[in-house]
Amino acid sequence: MRRPADSPSPPGGPAAAAPTRVAVVGAGFIAATHLEILRRTPGVELAAVADVEEGRARALAAAAGVPHAVTSLAALAELGVEVAHVLVPPDRHAALAREFLERGIGVLVEKPLALSSAEARELAALAAARNLPLGVNHNAACHPGFARLRAEVARGTIGRLRHVQITLSVPLRQLDAADYSHWMFRRPENIVFEQAPHPFSQLVELVGRVRRMDVSLLGTRELLPGQPFHDRWCLAAEAERGTAEIYLAFGEPFPRSTIQVLGTDGSIQADLHHGQYERERKTAWLDFANSFLAGWRRGGLLRRSALAGLARWLATTVGRAERGDGFYVGMRDSIQAFHAAVRAGRPPRLDGEHGAAVLEWCEAAVAGLAASTPAPALDVAPGPPRPGEVVVLGGTGFLGRPTLAGLLARGVPITAVVRRRHALPAVVADGVRAGRIRLFVAALGDQEGLRPALAGARTVLHLATGGGATWPEVERTMVRGTTALAELATAAGAERFLYASSSAALYLGPDCGAEVLGDDAEPDPEPARRAIYARGKAETERALLALARSRGLRVTIVRPAIVVGPGAPFQHSGLGLWVRDNHCVGWGRGRRPAPLVLADDVADALVRLVLHPGRELDGRALNLAARAGLSPRAVVARLAAATGRDLHFHPRPLLLSQALEIGKWIVKRVGGRRDAAFPSWRDLKSRSMHPELRCDLARTILGWRPCDEPEELLRRMVGPRDEDGR
Repeated sequence: MRRPADSPSPPGGPAAAAPTRVAVVGAGFIAATHLEILRRTPGVELAAVADVEEGRARALAAAAGVPHAVTSLAALAELGVEVAHVLVPPDRHAALAREFLERGIGVLVEKPLALSSAEARELAALAAARNLPLGVNHNAACHPGFARLRAEVARGTIGRLRHVQITLSVPLRQLDAADYSHWMFRRPENIVFEQAPHPFSQLVELVGRVRRMDVSLLGTRELLPGQPFHDRWCLAAEAERGTAEIYLAFGEPFPRSTIQVLGTDGSIQADLHHGQYERERKTAWLDFANSFLAGWRRGGLLRRSALAGLARWLATTVGRAERGDGFYVGMRDSIQAFHAAVRAGRPPRLDGEHGAAVLEWCEAAVAGLAASTPAPALDVAPGPPRPGEVVVLGGTGFLGRPTLAGLLARGVPITAVVRRRHALPAVVADGVRAGRIRLFVAALGDQEGLRPALAGARTVLHLATGGGATWPEVERTMVRGTTALAELATAAGAERFLYASSSAALYLGPDCGAEVLGDDAEPDPEPARRAIYARGKAETERALLALARSRGLRVTIVRPAIVVGPGAPFQHSGLGLWVRDNHCVGWGRGRRPAPLVLADDVADALVRLVLHPGRELDGRALNLAARAGLSPRAVVARLAAATGRDLHFHPRPLLLSQALEIGKWIVKRVGGRRDAAFPSWRDLKSRSMHPELRCDLARTILGWRPCDEPEELLRRMVGPRDEDGR
């Protein structure tokens, strides 16, 4: 039963026997982790998933077994929700948390609580006045390695704490993909509010509120014109109970997350990335023996930490234990501690005041930054469609950007359908401002948003991927989303539908029955035995061609092979399994030529296809690959020389790879993981890309001439690099 806002204890307090009804608000990346943990949290009932995109809310709710998917706060109140997990972008945290509190609903907010300490304290005051719980998910403050370190410091193991050193060096997949639309890139200070609350929440626990900070910016780059990004920071701070040095590096290929505390009588270092721990204390021995013992004991602690981590991994793999990695445990302990406090009627440890103190550290870090004004989201009303209008989905991506540039250079009228208006690539933004591109905001599957964009289209060029972590998600977004788009295009009167598939749709194993595979090869006849991406592409191709036959739409499919070039990581899965970003395990021995192709060359083929006046490519598929003759092991070796990176190619026979995968499967099954799928031998064989891919249609009919010269292809694949090798 809902408790009124003026009740003497918060929702789920001692007087409440019923479980706390909880909603997850925001169906983004982190929501699945919250839902997984909430399902395991005592005294919690999952009531709803909320998101402004109803399709995303429904998909996540269905996958997690949550009964309701809604798009409004009012709907959550009607469902009797008592606590909301706010997982939306940071610039919406404070407003959404305030609205929930004013409606009498408690809140757990993903970090940061707000974008200013003053705003955080206003929320804390509102929660106190309404007698409602308010917490912030500073999961790094609950990381098991940090929790152990904090407990030892509190016990006085190293005497009185004097100084803390923190290193946080992390990769950012959005930077690698040149996706600069994320909130953390819109202003130079945003990256601090997005990433630095992790170490700052630990500093609040150890040394308290910040008093003074000196900031040195060690690296800056321009992501887009007028969009600077500070990727390396060095901070020196004085706080209530000690001093601190913090090194922050964003978009780094080598991850590192450590915290070292120095006391009057010892030191402790926790490696939060690897889950390892070491400590040094004074002894009564002479210096030579003390030095030996210091190294010996640190080594012992590291060995025990490493063995404990291995044991946790094995127990998790065989299904004998819940996930034990530091990220998950920190998330679990933070979320469950909040709900335990709610049930007990006491304030959460990581409450509004804690969130405000963390934000004071963020404010001190960005106080000296030059004032910046982010480029406003483009809000140019699209005019009417023009003769020959080409509607492009996926135009902001790796292939989309050069394709749009090529179409603009040929004077083609373009309608670009994008997911958001922020931080659009220059080719899109400049085209919109110049009136050469009509801009619509819609997602694949959003029929109401797509319908006006398709009105008056002559050609639809579909470059958007669609995807998901499970086959139902891929089927919904990639297969059904694409066919629904094609049906909308037909209804809008479009003449042609061009779909960017992938060579992954083909079966390319050594037993495919051919040494050379031509353009019109059928997609894999057994897609259910393939990985979900390959299966999705194969089934989308079949569905589109069936639709073309039944509805009369002119469909052409293009199948780029291993697409490379500046603006994308060179760690392409077509070369092998990149177990680390510098270690590639081959799909076989890696001696056969790999079907590489430059993104610019794929874009050229797509532009030629859009402009091609004939009908001889209707209902057909075109392979797109160069003839450079470079094997995966040769590519990796030459990339190492060109980039200065420590890159390695590890040849491995397919049978050995399959045997290792079967071994993992056996371990999981023995451990009780009945849902573990048997590894697909067919999919593994297809990854070897055994047959040569012929590209006769593009070369003869479209006049396509990709870069076939190996040295030039490699040079253009690597592209210009800065002094750090990026």
